[in-house]
Amino acid sequence: MLRTSCVSQLAALLVLVLLSGRLAAQTLPPDLIHAGYNWDPQRHKRLPITAAEEQLPAVILRDFTSLEYYYDNARKDVRLFATEHRIVRVNSSDGIESYNKIVVPVLASGAPVDIKARTISPRGEVHEVKATDMKELKDQEGGRGFRVFAVDGVEKGSEVEYFYTRERNVNHFGSEVLQSETTAHDVTFELISPEALTFEARVYHGPPLKPDTTMTGRRALRLHLDLVPGLRDEAFANVKAQRMRVEYKLAYMASKGQIRQFTWADASQFVYRNMTSMSKDEAKAVAKVLAASKLAAASARALPLADRIRAVESYVKLNFNLEEGASSSLEQVVATHNAPESGFSHLMASLYKALGIDFEVVVTSSRDSNPFDGAFDSWNYLDHFALYFPGTSQYLAPGRPDYRYGMLPADWTGGSGLFIKGVTLGNTESAVGKVKEIPALTAEQSSQDIDATVTFAADLNSATVRLRQTLGGYPATQIQPFWSLIPEAKRTEILQELQKSVVPDATNFQKLEVRNVERDIVPLDKPFIVESQMESAGLLDKAGPRYLFKIGTLLGPQTELYQKEERQFDVENDNNRRYLRTIRFDVPAGYAVRNLSDLNVDVKTGSGAEAGPAAFDFHSSYVQSGQTVTVTISENYRQLRWPKADFEAFRAVVNASANWNKVVLVLDKKG
Repeated sequence: MLRTSCVSQLAALLVLVLLSGRLAAQTLPPDLIHAGYNWDPQRHKRLPITAAEEQLPAVILRDFTSLEYYYDNARKDVRLFATEHRIVRVNSSDGIESYNKIVVPVLASGAPVDIKARTISPRGEVHEVKATDMKELKDQEGGRGFRVFAVDGVEKGSEVEYFYTRERNVNHFGSEVLQSETTAHDVTFELISPEALTFEARVYHGPPLKPDTTMTGRRALRLHLDLVPGLRDEAFANVKAQRMRVEYKLAYMASKGQIRQFTWADASQFVYRNMTSMSKDEAKAVAKVLAASKLAAASARALPLADRIRAVESYVKLNFNLEEGASSSLEQVVATHNAPESGFSHLMASLYKALGIDFEVVVTSSRDSNPFDGAFDSWNYLDHFALYFPGTSQYLAPGRPDYRYGMLPADWTGGSGLFIKGVTLGNTESAVGKVKEIPALTAEQSSQDIDATVTFAADLNSATVRLRQTLGGYPATQIQPFWSLIPEAKRTEILQELQKSVVPDATNFQKLEVRNVERDIVPLDKPFIVESQMESAGLLDKAGPRYLFKIGTLLGPQTELYQKEERQFDVENDNNRRYLRTIRFDVPAGYAVRNLSDLNVDVKTGSGAEAGPAAFDFHSSYVQSGQTVTVTISENYRQLRWPKADFEAFRAVVNASANWNKVVLVLDKKG
């Protein structure tokens, strides 16, 4: 499916100027390459699959996608049509649930141009479902340009086959995913255009597209694969980003000669202009914000640069509401105090510019799904907007009220982006761009720490636990920015559940306090802290004359990496992070701990660099002073990626934590 990026929306005016794209008609142009597309009407038997594939929930037996940019002589513009054909064998209830509905993206003008569907049962019974008989289901996404049709009468072992041709909005760049969790055979993707338009495409995690010279009067790029294996979910990997996919873009137009179109240089000027230019009314609106906020006052200008940057961000994010359906016009944004993400970005950039604070606009994509590729200048990568301040070397996410100066969403970091800087040439303002890396936060900046003191009751039937959890960086962003929005009646429940993640059977909370929950808190400076005191009956078990102290559970739930399958992908973490846990307890009088040495663990990988600490490590040790034992556990993930060729070293660190989670100390009675 074609993805529409933020830049796609910004570029709507430019699209209309160059290609004058309009909404869909309801009939196919007769000279469209696939105007007469049809399935094999003589086929009454299911396509063969292997015995192993019969055990899968579903198998795709044909996956055909054709995108055709078509010049309409009558309308004197370019239109885009997509023909998609799927044949799917469903072998189980899960397979039927996944593939007995046809989801058709449509333009606002209405229904798809042409759609046909049929099923072939295990007995060879063919049932064609006409479009007029298809039951249209309610779009659960709220009517966002999709029509969903149900295909009735699907049974285990059946084939579901359908194809449709529909019109898409014309765009100069796009993406098509060729791989999913379902194994697929006979996979074809083709991109067709008039001879006057030259597209380029890049395939990720697959072979390249090749020119198809059999289509007279048109250009075509094509890829055919006999088999595309299904991907399974895998811990510590961005599986979506590893899918085989095609990114494509319009590179040349005959009317423009050999001048490359939609380059990073073009994008730099286009984005910067849209982020910083203002009409007279918008300039008045920005001046109104400056006056109301007192950001331009002498006292504000005297602040250190970082504080001035924070002051602008704080004012905007505390006084304006994120509303994606709102107008992005600065005049309307200031009048209503509501803005979409693009409106936040435009307002904040305009304020920094008015205050003379130097910044660069940074545009990137999500590392989780389509990592930015600076070597392929497709504007499809220009999804997320950030600001970079050269004077402090820090970043800011203007359209994300849940983040503050110094932090970007983790999936925007650890890759590259387009850095755009405004320049003045005489009386002309322009912009230049350069692809650079966006660094990830360090492990120390995203901490998740536990400090627990366990005091056993005199009769050893229970224990009192004093627990402090400290969440900094990314762990804090899951709750800290939203705390003020949580109803008072729910806050105690949320805090108790957070503490129960460490002490599952916690009861009788004698203390439950939270710190650093004011609005506008920066988690890099002030972490989210929960302190409590509670009772637990489950930490200590009696086993004959001995007691078993389940100290390992105080680490909280741990991920285990005991997979038997061969690793598919390199390791990729969401973000760097650190865990520091301190656990104290007094050995009960008259008892000794038999196996304190089980607390000593030291597992680490190599540094992953020429020098420096281990990329990943787990270290645990203890100190005993009299009856008091203090255990310190440190676990660090200092880099995002690690090669699957050395996966066992990474797995050993993760499993060291999981194994420590199971440590039980044996308390023997003395004498």
